[in-house]
Amino acid sequence: MVKTRFVLILLVALFAVPFFFFGQQNVPQGYFGSPLDIPLQLSGNFGELRTNHFHAGIDIKTQQREGLKVFAAAEGYVSRIKVSPVGYGYALYIDHPNGYTTVYGHLKSYSPKIDAYVKTQQYKLESFSVDLFPEPTALPLFKGELIGLSGNSGGSGGPHLHFEIRETKTEKVLNPMLFGFDIKDKIPPSVMGIWIVPMNESAFVNGGRLPLSFETKGFSGKIGLKSPTLPVVHGDVAFAIHTSDMLDGNSNRCGIYRIELWVDGIQVYGQRMDRLDFTTNRAMNAHTIYERFKKDRSQIHGSYRLPGNPLDIYDNLVNDGIVSFNDGKIHQLDYVVIDIMGNRTSVSFNVQSLSSPPIKAATNKSFLAKWNWEENNEYKDDRVHLKIPAYTLYEDLDLTIEGANLLPKSVCPALKVASPYEPVHNKFTLGLKANIPAHLESKVTLVRWDPDKSKTVYEGGKFENGWVYGEPSYLGYFGVMIDTVKPSITNVDFKPAMNGRSMFTLKISDGLSGVDQIIPKIDGKWALMEYDAKTNRLMYYFDERYIQKGKHQFELTVIDACGNSNFFRGNFDW
Repeated sequence: MVKTRFVLILLVALFAVPFFFFGQQNVPQGYFGSPLDIPLQLSGNFGELRTNHFHAGIDIKTQQREGLKVFAAAEGYVSRIKVSPVGYGYALYIDHPNGYTTVYGHLKSYSPKIDAYVKTQQYKLESFSVDLFPEPTALPLFKGELIGLSGNSGGSGGPHLHFEIRETKTEKVLNPMLFGFDIKDKIPPSVMGIWIVPMNESAFVNGGRLPLSFETKGFSGKIGLKSPTLPVVHGDVAFAIHTSDMLDGNSNRCGIYRIELWVDGIQVYGQRMDRLDFTTNRAMNAHTIYERFKKDRSQIHGSYRLPGNPLDIYDNLVNDGIVSFNDGKIHQLDYVVIDIMGNRTSVSFNVQSLSSPPIKAATNKSFLAKWNWEENNEYKDDRVHLKIPAYTLYEDLDLTIEGANLLPKSVCPALKVASPYEPVHNKFTLGLKANIPAHLESKVTLVRWDPDKSKTVYEGGKFENGWVYGEPSYLGYFGVMIDTVKPSITNVDFKPAMNGRSMFTLKISDGLSGVDQIIPKIDGKWALMEYDAKTNRLMYYFDERYIQKGKHQFELTVIDACGNSNFFRGNFDW
């Protein structure tokens, strides 16, 4: 480990460093108009820490309601339309002649000309979920043209408009706030705490090997540690900061634009939220303190880079932000946290370095294999078969596999594979040995227990020669279950007399492997029903383009991922 040199420099040098916005020199100002005709207020911004990703756009408030008009931010053409019961829900992509693409997510509906195009394709493909790529001449748009209504579709947690700006050629997503949108913000970022993280078995914080948090105090952008007792450190140590930002007139906590860490006047870490790459965005899990985020979604930014972290948001790294403390001296650390409007908060504190470790380093740690994050890794015994490709781990792993008692319905011994708090970047292959009767082989499921949500999660599963294989994207607790239970169909308001009605609704759900196929038919022909996965609602809207007045027969088949099916039938008069 390369040792960082400590040179005392007057702190005035810290604040003399010029700060330039990426957008002032590289992106057009004023080209894109507001997608809404109300004052813009945000419930979320670019770079916020979200589950398995940094937030890739801005979430614009829609006055806590659906149905606000949404407009094209600039001239262009509809290049993609994606309809899904999850994710962005009803989403629209517009390519613009200046090389950018704008994205509009969680819509309630599309404008009439776009809606007609989408429904034609949905009926042609006999699927509610579609991913369409119209020809450039199919749906041209002028700046300010109505493209739809705001909503709450997909994975949205409340009515709002998700808005992105991407580079069309690379599909990298840029911070929309760089483009000059009128968002008011004179509030400096908040800092709730500082974390100190031992980076190996020979590193210590206050005599222990676990990350420790330290509360902060202060105001007006100047903050220090709450406790007067200095943290005591030794060995290779890194730092993290619990921080967020608020905007004028807004109670929502948003993400941070710029973070810098200085040690004794030398910058050892910087990050800037200008752009993100979807291929690496999951590495947010390597950027934060993963266990803490999993447990309470704390906005903790690690000021160090793990060896397998592919994110390109970092700059001015010295030794990947890891500092070696072993000289017995007091060292000063300074954080600078800046929002995109230039409001800044500084945090200053000291740590006491020890010249020798407080206790002996751990030895003879028991593990099954030592895996390198840059290599393909495989382990197999009579219980488990595990294959993790190169660049799936973010750092080397001492592999452990233990018995677990968290999945009592598992038909094979449940196992803890490594730790649920060891993040991975890609899916991997996991097989568990299981004795399955022949007539149930098609009903097997690989399941994972999520300790933070206290629930069982379906992870696929296929039976092969006495093994049940799946491709999870998390490590942790696994078992095998049998799914022979058919999905549930509940009638909400389907009635024989539909005169004067505009729609009817049913609810569908499945307790284990999940809904896989939804097949609605009216008079024997496929019918378009909207599916909202977060509410389990399946909705049919009467449309004279596809159904005539009179008597009809409705049929619904729902099939889960293990092939179990349920059926609903009813006659109605509309």
